[in-house]
Amino acid sequence: MSSHPLARAVEGVQERTVSGALITGGCVLLILSLLTGELSSYFSPALIHHLGVDDGDASIGSRPFHVPDRLPIELSATFAHVKCDDLELSVEAARGLRDAVDRINFREPHPKELYGWSDASTSEGCTLDGKLRVGKVSAHFSVGLTAAAAPAKPNVIMVQSFLRQATNAGPSKNMTHKVHVFRFGSRSSVTKNAPLDGLVSPDLDGQARYALKVIPTVLDDGWFPQVANQYSLAESYVSAKQLQTDSTAVPGIIFFYDFFPVMVQVKKERTSILEFLVSLCAVVGGCVALASLLDGAVFSTTKVLAGKAD
Repeated sequence: MSSHPLARAVEGVQERTVSGALITGGCVLLILSLLTGELSSYFSPALIHHLGVDDGDASIGSRPFHVPDRLPIELSATFAHVKCDDLELSVEAARGLRDAVDRINFREPHPKELYGWSDASTSEGCTLDGKLRVGKVSAHFSVGLTAAAAPAKPNVIMVQSFLRQATNAGPSKNMTHKVHVFRFGSRSSVTKNAPLDGLVSPDLDGQARYALKVIPTVLDDGWFPQVANQYSLAESYVSAKQLQTDSTAVPGIIFFYDFFPVMVQVKKERTSILEFLVSLCAVVGGCVALASLLDGAVFSTTKVLAGKAD
């Protein structure tokens, strides 16, 4: 009976050996590392993305919720070289922006709002803080010079005549600016790093054009769904000389935006507590069984080699 492998394994367990101590220590370290990984995986849920049609109503599991038809836009931007009396906000009332202006405030910028990107004094510039509420249709709005502050444009009938007179237009203003905040809807973990936040334009005397593609997003954290709106950004800049060809365009910023007809649902999925406990038992039991087999094999091999030596 003593020659049976199981008997030799039990004998090896009952007898203290150096190899057994090393295997036991390695087994404990392996169990601790695997348990740490399981705990980290359990408390770090995976993000699962689903695509659906944005029809205004959605559901996650058995919880329905309504996606609002009108969204707030939060905007904060600073012009370093334009005074507040020379700026105005213009909206396109025919495309979901009727009565869109919720709150608009033009004020002198704080020194920290100019720090790091402009040497202008606070008395030279202007900061716009505002909130709009817009419909979910493609539209645009702009922040630019008032009619009195905008450079004069030549009154011409033909393009050829304009090309001869464009160089006689009035002096242009420095429209360099920084967008501090621009987001659709409330701030969330999905939209905390919006593409326009912190963007500084190059030296500009004309118009900055920002084209935004908005994707409604619903984040389910297991408690209450959060509705957010991610967007992509494409930017272009037009000089004051190029603006002379458009009698309605003025130096400043114009925001074009459009909504995708799809919705992204981001769900946090966590391993169930039963699966977590099963994983813990599998880790501990598997490591102990492996350590026992290794210890028995090493002990048996040592005994066989010792017998041959004798």
